[in-house]
Amino acid sequence: MKEMKSSLLKGYQLHVLCYTIHAVLKNLSPVLTVGDLDWSISPLIQTFNEELFGNVADEKEVAGIVGKLMEAKTSKSYDSYEIMAKFVSHHCLTQLVKTMKQILESTKSHKVAAKCQEVLKRISFGLLENQGLTEEALLVFIHGLASETLPALQPKQSEQMDEAAPDPRLQPKSTYLLKPEPPRGGVRPKASGKSNLHILINFGLQTLYMLLKRSRLVSTNITHLQMVDPFVGILTQCITSKYVKISTTSFRCLCWVLKLPLPSLKDHTKTLTNKMFIVLKNYAAAGAAKADNFDLVVACFKAITVMVRDVKDHTIDAGQLQVLLSYCEEDIHDYSRQATAFTLLKAILTRKLNSPEIVEIINKVSKLSITADSSHVRLQSRQVVMQYLLDYPVRKKIKRHLDFFVSQLGYEFETGRESALEMMASMFSNFPQGMIDEYAGFFFVPMSARLINDESVKCRKLTALAIKSLLQKVDGNKRDELFSILLAWLHDSKVSHKRLGAQIAGLFVEVESGKFEHHLADILPIIHQQIEPCLHNDLANEEESVEREHDILLFNMLTLLCKVMRECQITRNDQYIELMNPIWESIEQHIVHPHLWVRLVSSQLFGLLFSSWEPNKLLIQNSSRKTIVKQSYLEINVHEKLKKLSADFCEQIHSPLLSQELGDQAIKNLVYLSKVIKLTDQESQELARDTQTQCNGDLEHVPKIDKFKTINLRWLIKRMCREAALEASQNQNVTIKRSCVTKWLAAVAVDLGPNLLPQYLSCMLPPLLRTANDISPSADESLKLLAQEALDLMKSIVGIEIFTEIYAIVHKNVSDKKERKKRSKAMEAVSNPEIAARKKMKKNLGKKEAKKEKSDRISTFKKAQKEKVSGFCYCVSF
Repeated sequence: MKEMKSSLLKGYQLHVLCYTIHAVLKNLSPVLTVGDLDWSISPLIQTFNEELFGNVADEKEVAGIVGKLMEAKTSKSYDSYEIMAKFVSHHCLTQLVKTMKQILESTKSHKVAAKCQEVLKRISFGLLENQGLTEEALLVFIHGLASETLPALQPKQSEQMDEAAPDPRLQPKSTYLLKPEPPRGGVRPKASGKSNLHILINFGLQTLYMLLKRSRLVSTNITHLQMVDPFVGILTQCITSKYVKISTTSFRCLCWVLKLPLPSLKDHTKTLTNKMFIVLKNYAAAGAAKADNFDLVVACFKAITVMVRDVKDHTIDAGQLQVLLSYCEEDIHDYSRQATAFTLLKAILTRKLNSPEIVEIINKVSKLSITADSSHVRLQSRQVVMQYLLDYPVRKKIKRHLDFFVSQLGYEFETGRESALEMMASMFSNFPQGMIDEYAGFFFVPMSARLINDESVKCRKLTALAIKSLLQKVDGNKRDELFSILLAWLHDSKVSHKRLGAQIAGLFVEVESGKFEHHLADILPIIHQQIEPCLHNDLANEEESVEREHDILLFNMLTLLCKVMRECQITRNDQYIELMNPIWESIEQHIVHPHLWVRLVSSQLFGLLFSSWEPNKLLIQNSSRKTIVKQSYLEINVHEKLKKLSADFCEQIHSPLLSQELGDQAIKNLVYLSKVIKLTDQESQELARDTQTQCNGDLEHVPKIDKFKTINLRWLIKRMCREAALEASQNQNVTIKRSCVTKWLAAVAVDLGPNLLPQYLSCMLPPLLRTANDISPSADESLKLLAQEALDLMKSIVGIEIFTEIYAIVHKNVSDKKERKKRSKAMEAVSNPEIAARKKMKKNLGKKEAKKEKSDRISTFKKAQKEKVSGFCYCVSF
């Protein structure tokens, strides 16, 4: 410091001096400790003040100097003050602020006062980061600063005294006498050196507020409480200060101080409350809360909220409560003050303060919970109404509130309906059991109707969740009463009512889980009746809307059955075999239903059925129960069912309606069927060997197996490979079928194992090789990777030697097939030139059309780019 100050004395050197000192302090910060800068505080303050308030500050406003000198562009003294405050000890706190106080007392410049305010702000930040200053030291410093400065801002007693009332015994002064003429330019205001001292008080209060906000002062520390207690009187004086910023900071401090158990609060609570209402009267009027006044009003509302909610020893009177409710009623419609209004209203409801105006406000808040545009406002409104319904004695009038939200289920906007449903779900979660049972039917029927009539998918989902919440809360007897309403809908002649009953029944299954089994005797016959194919096959001549209604009804019924199968163990239960067998026969016909949803849920139902039967146990059970009358669906004519189901699921793969979800489920089902077919093939081969042994090699007496009535694994593999080949040749851009086939082949290979896989490998390799070796630009890389993984899996199962041998044979067969096809084309060009010419013309025409489409695409893109560039040029020129 000494060397730099002795060398850098004038001109641009002073800018370099301040910049260099800041750089040194910044780089030394990681190694500095508290107290290291105490010996150099005076020269540092002198240097920084010269840059902020001296000639150096004036030079920073000269454009010529700032443009030529990099160090003069910014002022680093603010940052330097903050660094100093981080490492100053408690002995030098007064010295750090003393210079700012002297400048504030001597200056009458607003610009200089603003600079002092910024310096004090940065000092406050530094003191809060100072590791060597304890909370006690900071509180002593703040209290001393406020105690010394605050009396200087208070008006003198002579100024506070009003003009004495005139003596009635004396003759009054003449009212016709004119006052003296004012001077030119008006009366000059009195200047005072104390006009800037409020900045110091605001600095101290802001530091106190940050200590409270950062939880450095806690209610469990008795020392902290003893040292914070004297600030109650100071804050009480400051909230009515003529300086708005002091009042605002005081209210912010009170929001934390009022939560602490301080003895002084009992003496000052009433005074604080009265002064808060005075501030609201002066600044919270319409049009008055702007700029700094707005922050003051918000802070005052927050302090009143804490006073009402947390200060249990004090209760506001009826007049004050009425004033607060009027402000809340006004502010809930003002987006800038809604947060404080809702918080204050919740505080009033928490203390259970009663007033006739509360009912009107709750009615308005209820409407606001539906009509408000902001989701946050709707949430706050619902919370206020719910708190009112739970905490206040409104048992006799609650029907009116419930009826309001039920009526809003038909509100024209989606957001309002969502809010009503969320409110009802909240009621079901918080209302007592008796009240839920009493009004269960009142909620159940309207919400169930919205499950069908509402156009919004989101609202229908919320409705289903709300109904589930209601069913979970009511007791068993009440739930059975609601179930009787459901059965009436299912027996109704209208399709919409049946759809409604099916969806609600699904919610009952999800809620009751295994306990729903006592309703199966009523539900399963209805499901069987509604999913019979004859009811849905005669709708070809009907209108599209009618056919769509029946398709959705079928989907809902199958979905209901799917939920029942997941929750209730009925798949292999002998009690339900007679009911389930005809149902499974109907579902079997719906596997190839024209509607995609019906196909998917039918496939999922068979997936649940297959998961309950292990393939080997199915065949053992079937052979052991041939003499038993009751046989489940899969045990009746196993071989015919395998063939029929395999063909149906292959048809799902073949269909253009195939989706990814349906494809995955169909593949899972085909994997199970392939396992069963593998076992039946083994049984057939063993049976053939035993028969041949019994006939002693006489082939004429060996019974022949009809290949058209049985199914084998090789046929199924070829059928699936054909689906992959068709997709690759007809629509190469779509890969869903090839992906499904590849996954299925990999699963079958794992099931076959190293002993059986070589027999089928020659059938399984062609589609995988075609996909893995595809070099066309449009080839899907993820599909190629999947095919290569399947090939590697098969190689690891059978071994490299066997795989390589079969791979070479398959590759040779594919090459020979391509060569034969090429030769046949050449021979056709010689033997049938007309046919060859037509094919060639067709091929060239296709190329020409493809080229034209590409050219149109490129020209359209170029035109769009040209318009974009021209528009940009126009904007630039404009």
